[in-house]
Amino acid sequence: MTKSSKDLHERLQRVVDTIAMVDTHEHIPPEETVCGRESSFFDFFEHYVSSDLVSAGMSRESLERMRNRTNGLSLDERWALMAPYWPYARTTGYGRAMLEYMHDLFGIDDVNEHTYREISARIREAHQPGWYRHVLKDKANIDTALTITWPGQSVVVDRDLFRAVPILDHYAMASTRAELEALEAESDCAIQTLDQLLAALETQLDAFVEQGIAAVKIFLAYRRTLRFEAAARATAARCFDRIWLSQVQDLRFEDMKPLQDFVIRHLIGLATDRGLPIQIHTGLQEGNGNYLENSKPTLLTNLFMEFGDTRFDVFHAGYPYVGEVTALAKNFPNVCADLCWIHAISPTVAEQTLDQWLETIPLNKILGFGGDSNYVEGAYGHGKIARRSTVHVLAQKVEAGYLTEEEASWVARRILRENALEFFALDAR
Repeated sequence: MTKSSKDLHERLQRVVDTIAMVDTHEHIPPEETVCGRESSFFDFFEHYVSSDLVSAGMSRESLERMRNRTNGLSLDERWALMAPYWPYARTTGYGRAMLEYMHDLFGIDDVNEHTYREISARIREAHQPGWYRHVLKDKANIDTALTITWPGQSVVVDRDLFRAVPILDHYAMASTRAELEALEAESDCAIQTLDQLLAALETQLDAFVEQGIAAVKIFLAYRRTLRFEAAARATAARCFDRIWLSQVQDLRFEDMKPLQDFVIRHLIGLATDRGLPIQIHTGLQEGNGNYLENSKPTLLTNLFMEFGDTRFDVFHAGYPYVGEVTALAKNFPNVCADLCWIHAISPTVAEQTLDQWLETIPLNKILGFGGDSNYVEGAYGHGKIARRSTVHVLAQKVEAGYLTEEEASWVARRILRENALEFFALDAR
């Protein structure tokens, strides 16, 4: 790197580091949950690196024993389960991100057989009230993080740090009367007909709106295809009746799909009427073993065409179907392309994707960062990678003459902050 190139990178890095980012996607639990338990290094294997350990050959049984904090195993025994596979996972994007945030937040130079005990001790010491604010605000410079809440979880979050995005897919996915009865308990509504199911869903959504949610998440690519057909109400009602009469899960996907499609489309309409965007998982499913083709972004094309007033946030760049998300965001005014999670999967892919998007998609439709982590530490680590990757791409664009340095600084502010503020109607701070 020449001196002029190095100077450009450093100037852009200073600009990017001052941006209070909007983090479009996290899975971070409440701080009191984390601070109220006996933490260790092995708590950081709920996802991501754990998937690479399994991919490298670790058995699911060994993984569950290693990361189960209540199984009575010592730290040494848990490390022994992980040690044969860690050398192969530490070189992936997930592994490098973990090494980075362990170093920056806990002062550990490496994760190995000599350091896991000390890491655990420092994690226990750090996990005290105020840790989240220190990591997100002081270290990561994140203005607001949108965090997913699962069925049954409260959407009341610390509004200085987070905005909640609930998953309501389970109203579409009930397959037995017992599951419908669970929805009755959750919503405090009787659910014995399709109309009552839709009313319960609306009641739940309205309660969440009152509590300040920022969007609604569709998570179904982990369980089924993203192709949601237009189903007649009468057909959906017949499907519901079959489920209501079912004491066991004996219906095929083909039997239930019209109801699922109808309810999801109804949910999209309800959210749109309330001014809420829809976030949709596309592309790679976290974990090991799934039907990747279920998550192809182009399966959503009919929704984008029919729900023209809905703001859709298409997640994870659709990886590995990046080109599909690129084309969809370029083609549809109501579709935004989101880089969330990609910086942890592969910084190289993140840079290649952003480079392509800057040339293809109108700038106000690019959302440049979402950590997609179960840990506040992951939000920090993935955010640091996102800033660095953004600088690399923008510096190359300036050096190639595609952007001026002034334009590059403006682009950074748009994709890391201002686009998300506008898209999710968030208050700037």
